[in-house]
Amino acid sequence: MAKIVLYHGEPYQRDNAVKKALNLWKEELADPEIYKYEGGQLEPKTLEQLLGGASLFSETKIIRVTGAEELVGNDSFVEIIKKHPFDKIALLLQGDSIRKNSSLAKVVSRKGKVKKFSEPTGRNFPKYVSEILADNGVKVSSKAKKWLIQVLEQDLLRVQREAEKLELYKDRGELSPEEVKEVVWTRGRDKLFDFLDALFDRESERALKLLEDMLNEGVEQGKIFFMLAKEIRRLIKVQDLASRGKSNKEISSRTGLYDWLVKKKRGQVNNFSREELEEFLKTLHREDLKVKRGETDLEDVLFRIVYQTYATDYRK
Repeated sequence: MAKIVLYHGEPYQRDNAVKKALNLWKEELADPEIYKYEGGQLEPKTLEQLLGGASLFSETKIIRVTGAEELVGNDSFVEIIKKHPFDKIALLLQGDSIRKNSSLAKVVSRKGKVKKFSEPTGRNFPKYVSEILADNGVKVSSKAKKWLIQVLEQDLLRVQREAEKLELYKDRGELSPEEVKEVVWTRGRDKLFDFLDALFDRESERALKLLEDMLNEGVEQGKIFFMLAKEIRRLIKVQDLASRGKSNKEISSRTGLYDWLVKKKRGQVNNFSREELEEFLKTLHREDLKVKRGETDLEDVLFRIVYQTYATDYRK
């Protein structure tokens, strides 16, 4: 296979693939010269000159182009790539998102390799967290890992950054949730999950305190509102599946929730009837329309929703 690849998609996995390709080519090409260009600044004639042959200092080269999506649509690059063998010169293209049917992707696929890295899902994100922590030599307790999975929002680059910080404390052995929370900066967003738990566990005073804390710490009001609506939809789904006799494992598979979260959510749905959850969702929709019409603001909406949730205890 010719030494030409195109990697695009999720940045953490893409960057890891780039590092592996560079390390492999450095071994195979014997002390290559390395050139790096931004796609928007690379001219076809420059690429053609680089591919023209050995330099005075080395017979081999690695050409790395970031922002490769900037090359899409310029057929000159495609024609240059078509006629080069990529044996003693390697070309590594990387970008955010490149169409599969673009001429650039097609020509690279015919000569070498094209790979798109997908964003992590609720199902595989815990595996990535475990791998990244292990790669950095970090050990955390089961509860600490669950907390990290919740607050890091399926952002692999952020997991890597936090793992690098936690690595400084690995001499302590297995880190507890309290130790991890001292290191990982969440800007109040960690309290969002505690807030949702308190709200649907009907712990009114705790829910209000957490809402006030989040707003004081600058958590976006829109994010709280969005996550609240998302959580209600989850509870409706869990409640429906549970009512049909589905096991925790089956519910996890259907919803993408982690197994340990399913158990928690099944406990919370016992606090509400199906009709109450559906009315809750309709209330959010009505309030959202009022905000858009300028009749109220999100902060007021959030506090009214909390008061409304526990004003009537439906379990009585």
